[in-house]
Amino acid sequence: MTKTELHDNLVFLSALKLLEQLTEKGLLTVEEAEKSRTELERKLRPTLLFA
Repeated sequence: MTKTELHDNLVFLSALKLLEQLTEKGLLTVEEAEKSRTELERKLRPTLLFA
């Protein structure tokens, strides 16, 4: 794994955690969070699958 791939994976994971927190606090709807996740996957193209 390259440094770029590692960086993208870490950014992706951090963004997912942030989306989860925003959804729990009611600042984002589930639909908005899913749309954001899809956009993140498209932009960062994570090489690892995070549950």
